[in-house]
Amino acid sequence: MTRPTLGTLACSLLLLTGSARAEEVKYDHYVPSKWDTVSTGVYTAEYKPVLTMKSGQIAKIDIANLSGVRAGGDPKQFFIDNNISLDLPVVQDIIEIRQKTPMHPTGLRGALLTGPIYIEGAEPGDMLEVRVHDIRFRAPYGVNATSPGSGHPLADVVPRPWTHTFALDLERNVAIFKKDQIELPLAPFMGQMGVAPPVTAGPFGAGPPTAIHGGNFDLQELTRGGTLFLPVNVPGALFYTGNGHALQGNGEITNPSLEVSLTGYFEFIVHKNTPIKMPRVETPTHYVFLGMHNSLDEAVRQATQETVEFIQAKGKMDFYDAYALTSSSVDFTVARALVPAQMVYSFVPRSLFKDETPYWYQGPVPSKY
Repeated sequence: MTRPTLGTLACSLLLLTGSARAEEVKYDHYVPSKWDTVSTGVYTAEYKPVLTMKSGQIAKIDIANLSGVRAGGDPKQFFIDNNISLDLPVVQDIIEIRQKTPMHPTGLRGALLTGPIYIEGAEPGDMLEVRVHDIRFRAPYGVNATSPGSGHPLADVVPRPWTHTFALDLERNVAIFKKDQIELPLAPFMGQMGVAPPVTAGPFGAGPPTAIHGGNFDLQELTRGGTLFLPVNVPGALFYTGNGHALQGNGEITNPSLEVSLTGYFEFIVHKNTPIKMPRVETPTHYVFLGMHNSLDEAVRQATQETVEFIQAKGKMDFYDAYALTSSSVDFTVARALVPAQMVYSFVPRSLFKDETPYWYQGPVPSKY
């Protein structure tokens, strides 16, 4: 399966983000969300890269969200029914994707992804650092939905599929949940960020996350200023992203949350000969460690193990001191209350360590709080 490689672009513009005009992040490459630059729900090494770039460069990546636009039938109808302009560039992308992009032949399903992106120098056994320099909205609407089944906590009592479209006021940076009564502050992030699994493992659906490839973290800390560390399984890593969220409560209990189309600005850095057994995250204020398993108990155990091992090494202390420090100063949160692959994560404050080097990002971070 091959798709054309995109050329290199570099520019700096003024764009509207939230309630203020902010200068766009300078980038080296741009990947739009077109029918031939996306994967219909599959992380795989089978697809030809849509972009090849160097370690240390920044890519601007558009993602389109298909929520509400069901396969089959007229893809324009959802937008007509919800008074969403067919002239919006992302709407035109979505319609074309529905009309032209083939499903993966194995029948795997999941969120629409943009990619893969090949990072030069990345080889199996390396670690890929992904810095999120910015996240921007592409359209002023979002979709929340649920249905019977689907692995969410009330899957057995939901009587029917339900979809609701919300207007986003990007000038005031809020989602209109109930007009003149309830507004929710926007805190956008990519729900899916991952790399191709090993060729021998075959393609992975863009569904539950795994320690091998990353994927559907649904982790709101992966917004502007966040950093994700992933294992490299194949040459070039082959990075994918998608499943934009306007905001989300931890747990994402309806599966999905408020789904939107976004643009992300990502810097990729290859760390040679640095294998990791579990993806991890950093923010300007915390180190974040993950546990993911069908059992919430096991997910807690994994996150605890990752946390204690890090504190032992970082703080140069024994297991007992590291375990005690974890108990007294580290918060644990359910990020994903969905089966399969429930996910728990821990927040280790950077302030615990007095020899901290300055974090790469010092600007404001979107927050729903």
